[in-house]
Amino acid sequence: MPTMRILLADEQKLLRDGVRPLLSELSQKALFFDASTFDEALSVAADAGGMDLALLGQAMPGMNGVTGVQTFAARFPIAKVVLLTANASPPMMLAAVAAGAAGVIFKTISGIGMLNALRLVMSGEIYLPSDAVIALTTAAVDAATASEPIAPAMPARAPFSPCESKVIPLLLDGLPNKSIAQRLGIEEAAVKARLRGIYRKMGVANRAQAVWGLQAGGRTRSL
Repeated sequence: MPTMRILLADEQKLLRDGVRPLLSELSQKALFFDASTFDEALSVAADAGGMDLALLGQAMPGMNGVTGVQTFAARFPIAKVVLLTANASPPMMLAAVAAGAAGVIFKTISGIGMLNALRLVMSGEIYLPSDAVIALTTAAVDAATASEPIAPAMPARAPFSPCESKVIPLLLDGLPNKSIAQRLGIEEAAVKARLRGIYRKMGVANRAQAVWGLQAGGRTRSL
């Protein structure tokens, strides 16, 4: 198994030290690098020959928000860049993704939530907090509805049931079926049944396609 180079760049040493043991679960051969400023992050990554995963704190000195993401992603294109933030608006998160971020994670996320989010990122997907996805989707649907003339349209997608709607935020958080079942207090078979209903209504074949569709704004107002 190749070594996985992970950069933890944040002004809070306590956060860096606390997250490191958790991230060791991403790879049996994880090699960690620390930085407390953006300039230091660039220097450390360059000296190491690049990074596979870079967690960049939004508030660390020199980061300058989305500009820092864009600079780091351009200089180290192979790295999966994740923005760590204490507070970011949905538009700002979209700007971070457009600048090259593979994900945005709140510092208040649970340990298992962060691990699942990073596994999703390392698999090639983009992670955004479920609340942000809901806000962005609602805004997009409202804008589309306001701009469309009243006219015959394509048949609307069947609305998600209340049970399916409870599964969707957990699906977007990257939780596996077993964890979703535990969180909702139901059997794993029931989770699979709800997911099948979601896939059918979205017209997709699997979990990855459903997550992509939901994050891209595929949900209906009924959610």
